[in-house]
Amino acid sequence: MLARLNQRIKSTGAYGRYKHSLVYVTLREWDKALQRKFHLRKYRGTAFSCPVCGVGLSGFISAGSYVRMAQVHGYIYPLEAIETFNVAAYSCPSCDASDRERLYALYFDRVFAARDPTRRCRLLEFAPSFGLARKLKRMPFIDYRSADLERNNVDDRLDITDMRGYADGSFDIVLCSHVLEHVPDDRRAMRELRRILRPDGFAIVMVPLVHGVDETNEDPAIDTPALRWKYFGSDDHVRQYGRRDFADRLIASGFAVERLGIDFFGEGAFRRAGIAADSVLYVVRKSPVTSAANPKFAP
Repeated sequence: MLARLNQRIKSTGAYGRYKHSLVYVTLREWDKALQRKFHLRKYRGTAFSCPVCGVGLSGFISAGSYVRMAQVHGYIYPLEAIETFNVAAYSCPSCDASDRERLYALYFDRVFAARDPTRRCRLLEFAPSFGLARKLKRMPFIDYRSADLERNNVDDRLDITDMRGYADGSFDIVLCSHVLEHVPDDRRAMRELRRILRPDGFAIVMVPLVHGVDETNEDPAIDTPALRWKYFGSDDHVRQYGRRDFADRLIASGFAVERLGIDFFGEGAFRRAGIAADSVLYVVRKSPVTSAANPKFAP
């Protein structure tokens, strides 16, 4: 009875507004930070290191809660087939950075080490994550902004498909991680991402992908939480992207797409950061790349 009442409360509009309020988000982050600090001693070690917070670790935390939800709802794809998803070593016990966020940190470290030291960098992150945002904000040459449609703890609340508040070519770097699968008109969002990117900049654009799935499924009949969990991997996703189709949509939106995997980063870097060997980073630049001979930000 209590479980049903709790579910009814969570389904109300009032609860939805509260869940995205600044008070709720702030208190939740404080609570999570305290929990991590209390439990961190169990994970201290030297076998691994988080490239987001720099803490040495004996291991990472598994994605147990997601595994249980996927099993309950009968997600049609095996979790080991999901690209860039280390089920056994999903989050950092120190800063909560996911494996894909640790992958971004590895790339940023390489790019920023080769940057022009006299130039500043304007960076925009959608749906920011706690650990990675803190790392980026601490870099003195970065002018950081965050954006989200619903969250109140960001610099700009906006719709990714209509970012008229940003002028053309506003940002050197854009980070759009696991956002587009929530957006009905993702092609329009991709065009907006291209518009706000500077000619010599780059964006990291990531979505959930599954090995062996090349065509995107966005059947409008899949419109209930249970069905979306089963076919899309979460109740707030509106599609399951196909690997080939995702790249094709980015290219059609005016991007050149680069896929960077273990051959680029190195087996040792992946292992130490707890990143699965099949992980792939999608980096896009405006096509054609007019500054390819001397890009401002290049690894």
